[in-house]
Amino acid sequence: MQVLDIIQMSPKEVFIVGNLEGAVKPGSWELRLNGEAVATLEAMGEAQIQGSSKGKLVPPRVVVCKGQVDKSRFDFTRDEVTMEKM
Repeated sequence: MQVLDIIQMSPKEVFIVGNLEGAVKPGSWELRLNGEAVATLEAMGEAQIQGSSKGKLVPPRVVVCKGQVDKSRFDFTRDEVTMEKM
């Protein structure tokens, strides 16, 4: 999964926004920065978001995870940020 943004919703819950194909499988996922693992998160499922019907682009998807992530470590314009199922 290519990660586009990280939103810390609470001290125990984080939303990972990105491009993902297929179903979100609950369980352990590894957050990677330029190929190196930086955090292990517990995916709980996918948040339902409403996309605009005006364009043909598929909106990014949101994976709801347990855990904390320091977003300041990531530069989404320069770094490759991905999340992989363990």
